[in-house]
Amino acid sequence: MQWLSPQWLWLLGALAIPLLIHLFRRNASREITFAAVQWLEKKRSSRKRLLLRDKWLLLLRMLLLALLALLLSQPLWRDQSPTDGNILLVDPRIEEAQLKEFLKQAPPFAESFWLQAEPIPVSEPQPQPVDLWKTLSTLATAGKFRRAHILLRSAQNPAGHSALQVSPHWQWHTLETAQTESAAVVPRLALLGPEPPWLAAALQQLRDTKAPQLELQKLDTTDAVNASEQDWLIYNNAGPLPAALEEFVRAGGLLITGQRVRAQPEIHFVEIAGNKGPQAAALGRGSWLRYRQDWHQEAFFRRPALPENLWQQWFEQDWALQTQHRGLWSAAAPPGIAVPDTEVQGSHWVSLSQWLLLALVLLLALERCIALARPVEGGEKRG
Repeated sequence: MQWLSPQWLWLLGALAIPLLIHLFRRNASREITFAAVQWLEKKRSSRKRLLLRDKWLLLLRMLLLALLALLLSQPLWRDQSPTDGNILLVDPRIEEAQLKEFLKQAPPFAESFWLQAEPIPVSEPQPQPVDLWKTLSTLATAGKFRRAHILLRSAQNPAGHSALQVSPHWQWHTLETAQTESAAVVPRLALLGPEPPWLAAALQQLRDTKAPQLELQKLDTTDAVNASEQDWLIYNNAGPLPAALEEFVRAGGLLITGQRVRAQPEIHFVEIAGNKGPQAAALGRGSWLRYRQDWHQEAFFRRPALPENLWQQWFEQDWALQTQHRGLWSAAAPPGIAVPDTEVQGSHWVSLSQWLLLALVLLLALERCIALARPVEGGEKRG
């Protein structure tokens, strides 16, 4: 057993409080006045029932304190559940109607989960799409999903520049062919620095005409720049080119800047689209595309054909080579590393908080019932 918040276990020491109160009250003598000896036996019998009831109340209150301490400590129990080959893991990119159609044609599954690092039932709201490589690599060592069925939206999937870890017992299913997916591959575009005034309108027009899936990731620092996570980077800060961005280009990315970004003397640019167009420099596996005009001036972005020109100029920078090295993998032949049985976790951790909360509520109700039913002098009841 493990604890997510073991610092709350100190509350178990509070179990001594009701015990001390009980002992002090027990030692306190009381004088009982009665009119006739004939009532003595009845008084003794009533006293025994009260003592028995007090002991039950003491036990219940100590259990309540113990359950409260355990609940706050959030215990986890290791579940030794066997692997099940009748489990389906569903790609969150799949629409609900597509999933229902697949389940009609496929054999029945005992359980179906959304493909997540910690899978949740498909009856829960559909989560956001995940990094398939990282998620599947995480589940490759989970014993419960060792023989699961994997349902992906497409046969060809982006997976960064790293190797995919898989279970050799997984059975793969896809809704689309590799050709359908490859036609829809678009560059992963990011922005570092202030947004140029032309960018929002240009991206919207490109989404409407060329690439509906085109998204823009906004980065805060150069530390977030990574060629395995971004394909094209728009950099809009004046000054010398940071070393991290030069490394991004050499690793295979496309860097897009204005003329305010200065290059090192050893970087040589060539002209593109005439002497007023952008310049391009090849660095390692990538390219640096630098516009010689000030793209903050209206003369640059007040042009109807600007989005079309940008798209063409960006794609001319060896995008085919970048796509080839993007690390796509196919469900028909996953290129990943098969995880051996020796590395599989045969069990997983299950939270006990729900059961502890239920027990706490039931014991609290029982304690209140006994306390309120306890008679005292004068015919009243106390808690």
